[in-house]
Amino acid sequence: MTTKSTAPKKDKSGRTTFTITFTKEEITPAEESALKKLGSAMKIEGFRPGKVPLEMLRDKVSPDQLLEETIRALLPDTIKRLTKENEIRPITPPKIEAQNREPLTLQITFIEHPEVTVRGVDKIKVEKKPVKVDDKDIERTLDYFLEQHMTTKDILRSAKKGDRITMDFHGEDSDGKEIDGIRTTGHQVILGSDTLIPGFEEELDGMEKADKKTFTITFPEEYHAQHLRKKPVTFHVKVTNVEEVFKPKLTDAFVQQHLDADSAESFKNRVRESMEQQEERINDQKREQELLEKIRKATKVELAPELIEEEERDLFENFARELKERSFELSDWMKKMKKKPEDIKADMNKQAVDRLTLRLGIQHLADEKGTDLTDKEMKQAVAEFLAPLEPEQRAKIEPMYQKGYQGWHQLKWQKRVEKLISQMLGT
Repeated sequence: MTTKSTAPKKDKSGRTTFTITFTKEEITPAEESALKKLGSAMKIEGFRPGKVPLEMLRDKVSPDQLLEETIRALLPDTIKRLTKENEIRPITPPKIEAQNREPLTLQITFIEHPEVTVRGVDKIKVEKKPVKVDDKDIERTLDYFLEQHMTTKDILRSAKKGDRITMDFHGEDSDGKEIDGIRTTGHQVILGSDTLIPGFEEELDGMEKADKKTFTITFPEEYHAQHLRKKPVTFHVKVTNVEEVFKPKLTDAFVQQHLDADSAESFKNRVRESMEQQEERINDQKREQELLEKIRKATKVELAPELIEEEERDLFENFARELKERSFELSDWMKKMKKKPEDIKADMNKQAVDRLTLRLGIQHLADEKGTDLTDKEMKQAVAEFLAPLEPEQRAKIEPMYQKGYQGWHQLKWQKRVEKLISQMLGT
């Protein structure tokens, strides 16, 4: 007798499901192998390890243990046969579910590459905007360089624009509870520098050493700390020092002595060029993100639940590892961010779907456009990746980046993505 299997059921998400019923002739040797494996770890008086009769072992192990190990013994040949006969190329380990004990029946689900379409490929374009650096930003940068060489003198008068204040402060929410992460001692700011949130420096104008002041400011909508955006915070400030600032002027003599430039004008040009290059990099990053978002939205794909679950696990493991590196417990983070388990689950699910959709869309486009790397290009990519590493570290990981190994495949995927983005952006 031979194994009975139902006709494979394949859907657009790449899921192919088989229902397999094993014969007694197949189960018996697999069960004996399972008993021997389980018995090798058992100690039974009067018998050496691995020499216990099978029937005695059968009485010692639980039926569930035996079934699990028997299935494990049957799977390698079964999976190999199914993938070969049906030309299946799984992209994740198969999902195994026991349907029946007598006769032993399993449901085996393979996940292959799903059907992917990217709509309106020719319309996926991102405009390149000209780089423009504001003269005010250049002046602020020049001021920063000059401030590195400024001198100060303690004063007893009221602070005014251009003076430097040293202060201690903390912030409270609308309930009068202190907000974590805001308390600061010895903080220095030059009035008029606009380095603090809008309205803060104006409140300091006119204060003297040892003065105390309480005022409320609403944080900007675009503030980097999300939990403070648009929130009113009451600040308690104590000024510990006021200094008059003497800032040098940007002259040829000054830049020659302190900034390694021939003239003030040449230094200004150097600053402008540097800021334009930085702005160019920022614009390129924004264009890349815009392109990737357009690809994701244009990608149509039906994702298998198993594929989403695996991506969610990877995301959660990475998230938990990042929290641990920051000495955070998940429960503490959830409490601080006012998150419930179902909130995290929903967030992870959305991220998983978005990441998978984008990844599959990119792969589809790269295959369609024939975007790939030659062996020569990959050799150069590996060399560039390993070059900055210390000799000991390089020797340790270099084998992982030989052709065909995991590191090599990961780097190749990264370079394919970069090459595709460059082609589509015209850079």
